[in-house]
Amino acid sequence: LRHNCCIELQKEIQIPGFRKGFVPIELINKQFPELIKERLTKKILQEILPQVFNENKINYIPETIKILSFNFTQNNDCVFEIELEVEPEVKLKSYKGLKLVKEIKKVSQTDIDKTIQQLKEHNAKLIPSTKEKIEPQDITSTSNIFCIINYKIFIDGKELKNYEGKNVLINLSLDTLPKGLKEGLVGMARNDKKTIQVEFPVNIPNTELMGKQALMEVELVEIKEKQLPQLNTEFAKDLGYKDVDDLLSAIKQHLQEEFDKETKQKLKNQIYEILLKEHNFVVPESEVEQRYNELVESLKKEYGYTKEFELNENQQKQLKKKSEDEVRLKYILKKILETENIQLTQELIEKERGKLLSMYPGREKEVNEYFEKNFNLIASNILEDKIFELIISNAKIKEVEITNK
Repeated sequence: LRHNCCIELQKEIQIPGFRKGFVPIELINKQFPELIKERLTKKILQEILPQVFNENKINYIPETIKILSFNFTQNNDCVFEIELEVEPEVKLKSYKGLKLVKEIKKVSQTDIDKTIQQLKEHNAKLIPSTKEKIEPQDITSTSNIFCIINYKIFIDGKELKNYEGKNVLINLSLDTLPKGLKEGLVGMARNDKKTIQVEFPVNIPNTELMGKQALMEVELVEIKEKQLPQLNTEFAKDLGYKDVDDLLSAIKQHLQEEFDKETKQKLKNQIYEILLKEHNFVVPESEVEQRYNELVESLKKEYGYTKEFELNENQQKQLKKKSEDEVRLKYILKKILETENIQLTQELIEKERGKLLSMYPGREKEVNEYFEKNFNLIASNILEDKIFELIISNAKIKEVEITNK
């Protein structure tokens, strides 16, 4: 192996007095031991170890390989010591005949009414209010009053220049505003100015304001109110439907599809909970750490954190357990795939592609690009669904009807 590396280097190395490709092997051995070692290490990691592990049926995690020591014997043999993590050996327990509860939920008139209200809210218009000033009932959770304000923020008597606001629209029904702001606006009329004591939430992304008490110099520019559209043919057509009946039918169908997805996910969660309870084995720490870091990054994006932030001890424990469970579940599902000889076929792939094409007609190029970019995730989901179908078809299911109260 060392000799082969030297021959490769012979083609690349240039030394004064020798033509390229004709440097003596003995000289290369003598002058470039570190380069030889580097080339050998690469070959060991990329060629030798995969072959050895494959022949001995050892499933290892390539990213965890560390070469702890590397030496040559007098005969130029390579002697090296490595450290790595191997995939856990999973001994499957019964995953057939599981006792599951399936919630059956049908669309009610209450569900439809709630959706109609949400559509009205989404398509509402803001119009100038006839109110002379903001009243106590205007800051409740059911209020339809908005206001436009200018403001400056002061902490410890110092103005924060970067946080001055001009013509900022405020929804007075929200509870996410700085504490004290809504109450301070009560009684104000257009063009009134007032200094209000406020306290900012602790769960905002801005560390300079997070949980801080401050003074806000506020000017009330305008009072507006939300005007909801009527449920009529015009409203239905604006949303792309023929009439009210067509709209209501589409809402009912969409809600039932969502309820069915929720039912399926709850069944999956039950199955996963049982599988995790029945299979308790040690999982690779490197994969747990990687999944933990992915979940932390996901939290940052979800809550808008752009800088480093710390989780408390309890949050860290919960996230660590979630990471371990997800890695463990991955190996359980992988073992079921092997046991049942479930494979990803072209037919399954095209079936999934067909579903997306039916959802997005005329966008074949975008669908194909999405497939190419996210193929591993799509393939994983397809196989996971096949496992789900297998377990469900062999489960003992009790159906429970869920109704709105």
